[in-house]
Amino acid sequence: MEVAAVLIILVIVVTVALVLASAFWPEPEQDQEPAKSETGAAVPEPPAGPTTLEGALVAQLISGEISARQYRRAVAKLAARDDQRQPVRPPTGLV
Repeated sequence: MEVAAVLIILVIVVTVALVLASAFWPEPEQDQEPAKSETGAAVPEPPAGPTTLEGALVAQLISGEISARQYRRAVAKLAARDDQRQPVRPPTGLV
């Protein structure tokens, strides 16, 4: 009876040790390959910095390079320029 109890305890201890070892075992590092789209072509990584003038202005505002007043003035100039280049006209006949 004592031998059976010792064997059962030994099996339980070994099982717990294996479970804990598998839970904390480090994962093997996988080679980082560039992401691919469904067609198999490599997907370019997004740029690190802002890609638009508005984004550059926001980055300058956040970093403290320009003041809030300068930011508002620059965005107003951008809006006026966009209105000249691509004016938005309301559709006719809706009223």
